[in-house]
Parts: sequence; structure tokens; C-alpha cells
Amino acid sequence: MKLKLIPFAILSLLFITACSSAEGEKAKDVFEKSAAASEELESFSMDMEMTQNMDVNSSNSEEAVPEGVPLKTKMDSDMQMDPVAFYQTIEFMGQSMEQYYTEEGMYMSMPGEDGWFKAPEDLVDQLNQISSEEQSPGNQLENLEGYVDEINLGEDDNSYILSFSSEGENVQSLIEDSLEETFPDGTMPEDAMEDLTVEKVDYSFEVDKESYYPRKLDAELDFTIEMDGEKTSINQVISGNYSNFNKVEDIQIPDDVKENAEELPDMGQLN
Repeated sequence: MKLKLIPFAILSLLFITACSSAEGEKAKDVFEKSAAASEELESFSMDMEMTQNMDVNSSNSEEAVPEGVPLKTKMDSDMQMDPVAFYQTIEFMGQSMEQYYTEEGMYMSMPGEDGWFKAPEDLVDQLNQISSEEQSPGNQLENLEGYVDEINLGEDDNSYILSFSSEGENVQSLIEDSLEETFPDGTMPEDAMEDLTVEKVDYSFEVDKESYYPRKLDAELDFTIEMDGEKTSINQVISGNYSNFNKVEDIQIPDDVKENAEELPDMGQLN
């Protein structure tokens, strides 16, 4: 089996969407105020670290991923909400890349390659369909409104802490519903969840007591994916921090990047 990484858009959504469920009127109040405050954000920064451990059930021992070798990703992002734009750096297994996205298009550097590359129009068109509301952290909270009675609420001097734990069919339907809400029609393969089974999610989401903006998230997910008749079990641990609320400067693509970028071929859907 040739290992294929889980689509990054789905992984990112998994850690954002597993986000919240609580008990009591106070928990519901925190939930609603946090969702509303997040939707009002004009910009923010986020840093995220993700570690994946995989157990590949493969008959081809030469192609199986060695057990105990974690796949680590680090991403630092500046996000602008209206119009949607971002700049981010991504480090994966010792390699790094940069990405710009604005109404002018998407430009990226590639590991092991010199210079910049311009994403094809089909990919940019799909990104353009994802509105600023759908990019907001608060959108994911709204998607989980039906699970609010399952949220546990804790607090310290500066923060409320919303925690959520679920497994089996309950969390599978949560992820599927959130994917449908977030990605416009036609931008995600119809069978994206067909071979992906989410087994368990543990999640905590820290909210500032004064502003109700998100401060921190921690998540652990167990899921399996089946491809070509072979199953891969994955444990994913994510830690992220939000900051720089409404202070990100206007995101623009540098002229030298636009002028010297090489065109990439069409990629099809976000997969």
C-alpha cells in the first residue's frame, strides 16, 4: 500500500469542528457568546501543531510506514476575514512552504523547489466559494449547536474552558454535518467520508472571559481510513493558539511573487 496523507482540508476541519458541547445555562451562554464574538472578527492569527501516529495494516511490508514514527506538522497563519485572505507557513517533516491567498489568487512555495508557483484557477475558484463566515471559528461552533448539551464547562481566572468528548456514530455524524456546512457544493469529493471512520474525539476549547474570543484548543482524535482494501489507524493530536485579534495588517501578495510565479496545472477538487 502506498500511503496517502489524509487531505489537509479535512484534517484541519476535523480539529476545528470537533469543537464544543456543554451542560447548563452558563455553558450555553458561553457557547453562544463565543460563536457570536468569533463571527465578528476581522482578522486573527493562529499557530497550530499536529502530530499523527499511524498503524498501517499493509501486506506490503516494504511500503508500510514504520511503527512509532510520528508525522509532525506546524502551521502559522494570519487570517483576514472580509475579503477572505491568508498568509501561512507550513512545516512538515523538516520541509517548509509558504502560501498566500487573496482575491488575486493563491501563490505558494514548494518543498525542494526554487521560486513561487501560482495555483490553478479551478482550485482558486473553489476557495473563493468559501465565505468569510464559513472561515470564522464561530461558524464551527454554530454547526455544533445541536451538541451543546454535551459540553462540559470549566474555568480559570482568565478563561472559560469548553470540553467535549464523543465516540462512535455520534462523532461520525458531527464531522459529516460540519463538512457539509463548511464546504460549498461541488468543492469536496462526494466520497470524502466514505472510507474515513472517526472513532473518538477529545477536545477542549479555551475562551477569553472578557472578549469571548478563542484562545487555545487541544484535541485528540482516533480514526481509520481504508484505501485499496487496506486499513490505516490514525491517532492525531493537535494543539493550537489564537492571537492578534483584529490586528493583522492587510494581506497582499508581494509583486515579486506574482511576477515570477510559475503556473501549476489543474488539480481538480480539494482532495
